[in-house]
Amino acid sequence: MVKTKWGTSKHIKADVIVLGCSLPGIVTAHKLKKKFGNTMDIVVLDLAGRQTNLSKCNVAFQEEDEDEDECDNTGETNVFTDSITKRYLSLYAGDFNIPLPDAIMAPEKVRSPLNKLFEHSNGTTVECFTDFHDFDYLNILEKFELNQYQNLLNEYMKDLFQQNNYDDDSNRKRLLYYDHTTMETHICSSLLFSNSREIMRNTVRLVCGTSADNISVLFYLHQCHRSNNSRNLLDGDNTKLREKLIGYCRKRLASKLQKSVASITLTAKSINKISSYSDEQVILKTIKGDTNYVCNLLAMAVKPDELHNIEVEAQLLSDQIMNITASMKQGVAKKFLVQYEEHFWRREGYSGDILSVRGPILWATERPIVSSTGSLERYAALIGYLRVKEPGADSREAVLKQLVRLFGDEAAEPIGYRETIIADTYIPRCGDFVALRRLTRQSRPKFLEWGALDIFGDGDVASALEAGHMAYVHLLGCLRPQAQTYDDLSTTEWPTNLGYSPIRKLCSQLTITTSLRYMAFTAAAYIGYRLLQSRLRK
Repeated sequence: MVKTKWGTSKHIKADVIVLGCSLPGIVTAHKLKKKFGNTMDIVVLDLAGRQTNLSKCNVAFQEEDEDEDECDNTGETNVFTDSITKRYLSLYAGDFNIPLPDAIMAPEKVRSPLNKLFEHSNGTTVECFTDFHDFDYLNILEKFELNQYQNLLNEYMKDLFQQNNYDDDSNRKRLLYYDHTTMETHICSSLLFSNSREIMRNTVRLVCGTSADNISVLFYLHQCHRSNNSRNLLDGDNTKLREKLIGYCRKRLASKLQKSVASITLTAKSINKISSYSDEQVILKTIKGDTNYVCNLLAMAVKPDELHNIEVEAQLLSDQIMNITASMKQGVAKKFLVQYEEHFWRREGYSGDILSVRGPILWATERPIVSSTGSLERYAALIGYLRVKEPGADSREAVLKQLVRLFGDEAAEPIGYRETIIADTYIPRCGDFVALRRLTRQSRPKFLEWGALDIFGDGDVASALEAGHMAYVHLLGCLRPQAQTYDDLSTTEWPTNLGYSPIRKLCSQLTITTSLRYMAFTAAAYIGYRLLQSRLRK
């Protein structure tokens, strides 16, 4: 870092400035510092001051914070390659030698042999002997249409996210159609039964942190693509759902990354203006104007709503980009922890896994053991997600009442209960996701790098890591393209191993609703033909 004086005002100059101490921002700074050391001037501007409490939304679930030094680092962290989410978590955990528990990365390995419970909207419960996504707790017609709908989403996902897709008119029109269509509209047009619709709405809310009315089909399919599957999001392959609930990876990775960039992090006064200088540099001006920051490239690692307080020069931030970021709304999830003296539900043959379309509990499970030292449980606990009506309202009585319905009177007397709000992913307005992806994936930024934009909150750690890594690759390509290595590029070029088949897509479109439509069209055509025939005879 180089400090100079121009006139009476201090100016801090750097090759790259990362604006914001968000997870994508510190990933970008960490990778640049690791690559170039002291040969490149890199500065991280912390606009909010140092965080003393990491992952505020997750520490409430622990009786005591686990000491990270107690982690058993006797083996290398496995690199998971079956999904983008697991890939980035395992890569960065491997960098810092953080062991990853099976309860998050491979839930199928710790699956309980006991039965799960599904609760209908009228309060009746059905035991589930397999996984929730098998839909064995539904009647045969509901099971058929939900299976077909999941298969249809899978084929859409494979079709849209193939690496060999061409940027032609047909693909662009298809992307725009899925981007402008809400999941609520798609669900209602594809599913006939209310149970099927409610299960899909719950799935969308759990995965995205908001209702299906606010989610485009394209945005939801992209979330499925990151898990490599649209079917297994509620159990089995639900790494994102569990990590958002537990916060194991976020807490440890954020701590390690902040320590890594501590020497290049400055606590900055509020930035009120960003402008260009001589068409070569970017200047960040503070409110008081006593200290300005000058750089060649600026990585924007702030939240979308933080941009509202900064005046950005028109050539650096177009009206279209401003409208996109201004319209983004942060998703909200609410999670709960209820503690008991013992696992009384196990005596009844239940694993503690709950899926409900009635609420207030939407999805719950036994609190998994994530201690890397093999420590035993100190108490029995259930954790899960609640339906969000009013974020500040307490749902304790309703939750305990629901647990009594499911498990009996013993559930009425917990030894502890907590609820916590999760600041989830920012949701782009329907129709904006394509433009947002184009903005954050721009590989040759002139002044501002948008890949590190903090749009993930506490809802998607793996996406935040990917965004930070992507921004690092973009900056590297602009500043020193000759320094790029195969490892830098290959991480971002995820091998899309999706077996797309037009025949499977055609078969998956055969649903109850489409069958009824075809029957109606056929009947109408037949009646019209008979009427025309009778007229001609007359």
